[in-house]
Amino acid sequence: MPNEPVAYYNLGTLYLERNEPTEARPYFEKAVKLRPAYAEAWNNLGMVSAQQGNEEEAIQNFEQSLRLRPSYVTALVNLGNLQRHQGAFEEAQKLLERALEAEPDNPDAMYGMGMLHARQNQLPQAEKYLERAAELRPDSPEILNNLGVLLVRQGQYGRAKEEFQTCLRVAPASDQAYLNLAKLYVLLNEKDQARQTLQELLRRQPEHKLALEALQMLN
Repeated sequence: MPNEPVAYYNLGTLYLERNEPTEARPYFEKAVKLRPAYAEAWNNLGMVSAQQGNEEEAIQNFEQSLRLRPSYVTALVNLGNLQRHQGAFEEAQKLLERALEAEPDNPDAMYGMGMLHARQNQLPQAEKYLERAAELRPDSPEILNNLGVLLVRQGQYGRAKEEFQTCLRVAPASDQAYLNLAKLYVLLNEKDQARQTLQELLRRQPEHKLALEALQMLN
């Protein structure tokens, strides 16, 4: 394997998928050293840097990936989301629009655009993008949960409840959806339902600190 950049890339990706960025980093660094024009490896190195909290280095890595392949959707979405996180909304929008031009039905780009509008309190636009993202990826707990949160912000409580319940059907271990559904029940003055929701989360995760605190407050 000494001079096989793809092998190093594959090993790094394996560690990245296991959420082990420290172990992944040297493999991606070796891959780009052996093949400097390796757009995928630069993108994944950016993901490692972002996970390790080095956002400026992550931006540089994503930008290098895009210099090599300007329409690389994964890098466009990753850089767009990172710019959103940093509050550079205009730049984030340009990047996510480029991603959607390249792949109009890309769920990650749709989701990123929805979260960008939500961050700017542009709720109807955010809803449109998040709904489309949920259609494209109906088994994503992150998308379903955040669509529910957005609907609560807009006072659409019935629809929000449906999204949280759908989220829990596709991902029964999604603690955020349990907590958000319980908050919604409290908002609707349905405290018994809120208790049942928190108890179900605690049945699955007995030591869940926020659920224990919320149940104590309810009682």
